[in-house]
Amino acid sequence: MNNINVDKSKFVFTQDKGVIYDEQLKTKAVGYYQDAWSRFKKNKASLIAFIILIIIILMSVVGPHLRNYDLTSNSESRKWTDRLKEMPPRISGLEWFGFSGHKTLEGFPARFSILLTDPNAEGIIIGDFSQPNAAGMVKVKVDYYKYVDYINSYESVFSLSIKEYNLIKAYENENPGDKIIITDAPEVNGTYKVQIHFFKFLEVVYGHSNQDFWFGSTIAGDDLFTLMWDGLSVSLIIAFMVAAINIIVGIIVGSISGYYGGTLDLVIERISEILSGLPFMAILTLLLLRYGNTTWIVIIAFTLTGWLGISALTRAQFYRYKNREYVLAARTLGASDIRIMAKHIFPSTVGTLITSLVLYIPGVITSESTFAYLGIINYSNAQSFGALLSDGQSRMMSAFHLVIFPSLVISFMILAFNLFGNGLRDAFNPSLRGVEE
Repeated sequence: MNNINVDKSKFVFTQDKGVIYDEQLKTKAVGYYQDAWSRFKKNKASLIAFIILIIIILMSVVGPHLRNYDLTSNSESRKWTDRLKEMPPRISGLEWFGFSGHKTLEGFPARFSILLTDPNAEGIIIGDFSQPNAAGMVKVKVDYYKYVDYINSYESVFSLSIKEYNLIKAYENENPGDKIIITDAPEVNGTYKVQIHFFKFLEVVYGHSNQDFWFGSTIAGDDLFTLMWDGLSVSLIIAFMVAAINIIVGIIVGSISGYYGGTLDLVIERISEILSGLPFMAILTLLLLRYGNTTWIVIIAFTLTGWLGISALTRAQFYRYKNREYVLAARTLGASDIRIMAKHIFPSTVGTLITSLVLYIPGVITSESTFAYLGIINYSNAQSFGALLSDGQSRMMSAFHLVIFPSLVISFMILAFNLFGNGLRDAFNPSLRGVEE
């Protein structure tokens, strides 16, 4: 070994006064969830999806109450909705965006000739006639709201009840220059067969003053805007309740199975395998046939086997963490099994479980809507999104709005849930910490 001669006079002390301490951290401590939220905010797509989800969920709550459409509230007014079926979308101020209430009608020229000569039909036809097809029919663009009002006012005779007739007469007496009845007739067997200004009649007798259907009307004359948000609220309630029940049951069963292992784990696994072999379609169909089409039966059908996936995920997480050093230390210090499971292992798995929950919800909504679309689920006490799409499909050639609005809303919602779930997965994944910076 070579001797190395070093001149000690060249060495200097870097610190020979006092004791050197570690510098205090100048930044604030960041917790687990705060760090996840900070990283989630950097994912712009997920953040936008989160905002869209909030808007959609809020609309499912307030949407059904934004437009007061009372004609469907009782059988007496309900009979008039049939004359308002398949009305195109119309929003005052947004005519340029397609919400104009215009519609293209097809028929023989004689059908439209009266609209060209009658002064009461002024403004109905707004487009030129197309060339006749092989059958001699033409197409023409009309203001459909004026067209429906004209057809029901001048080409229809209604049988009004005494109550409806008296309300009209009382209104005309109070407003001498504002006539509703076009041709009057005496009472016969408790009814008046008269011609009336249709929209004015609905406004005076039933308070239907806002005639605009923002998203159009359905085959039965219901307001699609109100019906759609009603159906969405039902789908969301079912999805959240199914997800909540499945995740509670799945976490309890999975944590017990994963933590204790051994014979108990084998028994739970065999039971899970048997349940997973049951076809969901058969379970759903049998329950609906036996107990009827209600939302509670659908929730029960989705939860009978829906917890198996959450249970398997929780079991794997508890297997992963149950022998970590901090868990063994807690057990050595005398902590109970429940405390170890709840306080030491479960917090480490909660990120994965939250992500699974968010991604599970769109799956339930899609399945519920699909079965409703196929007619397997047909609620007796609520509206379904899938049923709306199914009804709209049969009339999409003449009333495209019946399909386009429900399709757009459910597509945006499923996409937003998936983007939001992916963002949460990345935010809770510790291995991705610092990657995005």
